[in-house]
Amino acid sequence: MNKNLTPRINLIKQDGREVEREKLAILRVLASCQTPLGSKIIARRLKNEYGIELSERAVRYHLIMLDDRGMTCKISRRDGRSITQLGLEELENALVTDKVGFVIDKIERLAYLTDFNLDTLSGMVPVNISFFAKEQFKPALRAMAQAYKANLCVSELVCIAHEGDKIADISVPAGQVAFATVCSIVINGTLLKAGIPMDSRFGGTLQFHQNKPRRFTDMIYYTGSSLDPSEIFIASRMTSVSEVARRGEGKVLCNFREIPAASLPLAEKIIAKLKNAGINGVLVVGEAGKSVCEMPSGLNKVGMIMMGGLNPVAAAVENDIPAASQAMSGLIPYSSFKNYWEAAGLKKPA
Repeated sequence: MNKNLTPRINLIKQDGREVEREKLAILRVLASCQTPLGSKIIARRLKNEYGIELSERAVRYHLIMLDDRGMTCKISRRDGRSITQLGLEELENALVTDKVGFVIDKIERLAYLTDFNLDTLSGMVPVNISFFAKEQFKPALRAMAQAYKANLCVSELVCIAHEGDKIADISVPAGQVAFATVCSIVINGTLLKAGIPMDSRFGGTLQFHQNKPRRFTDMIYYTGSSLDPSEIFIASRMTSVSEVARRGEGKVLCNFREIPAASLPLAEKIIAKLKNAGINGVLVVGEAGKSVCEMPSGLNKVGMIMMGGLNPVAAAVENDIPAASQAMSGLIPYSSFKNYWEAAGLKKPA
């Protein structure tokens, strides 16, 4: 083979790999939404969620290729495309190197994009979005009340969207109601803006005993998973949020993170400000180099345990109310939130 052709062949291989990754990212965007999407929204979400900058024209080109391969289907010129079963299978069989670490990448990206200002109480806040059938939404809200009463949540701030509305660039399907909860990544993002890096280690189920956090019983490391741990634990019925709220015994969704020990004084001030803003996601703050709930921290690191934003939704699922949840769905303005008790039309217990 002509040696002069080798660099060109390698470049073609690299370009081909990048094209495949772009197509996989488009499939992921479509798979995360229950309604068809057009090229404009897909291009925006590719940039915001995956750091991939493609023009609308380039997205349309990729979609035509995906249509030809049977992985997407065109609903209409106005509504855009949906992913097909073949497309979902392609995501399942994607290259391991493109799947592993997907969750940690999403955490870091959302943390960077979070621009919530603690002084002006404005800016974008990361959310989890859960979809409920319209007729089951009121029972779901009632089932979630115990979790909110017991503070088994990141925040009492929520956002509700109805069919036909959009929330975080996601259209709410017919017959569904979208329920957005504050994602604990808001803490990552706020600390990051203050110059404090946070290492997100894993998500898990934390055992409570006599109303006190005891130890992690299940965990999934973010760096080795392409699926969000909270979604897995809820779908597998591995939580007992309602029991913790009622009796102080059971398992809730939590995650473990670390910050540099030297940053702890500043971090504590920021956490206090977050609490004043209605964001109370930090459950336990450890000490430098010491274990937190039987979980060791690194040298010169401080371990933190955060509440999972989907705990209230887990409580609803435990009460046999189905929900389709998408953790770390995107960002919405802080001004869009309402207090859960007001939004649910319920009186907050004293």
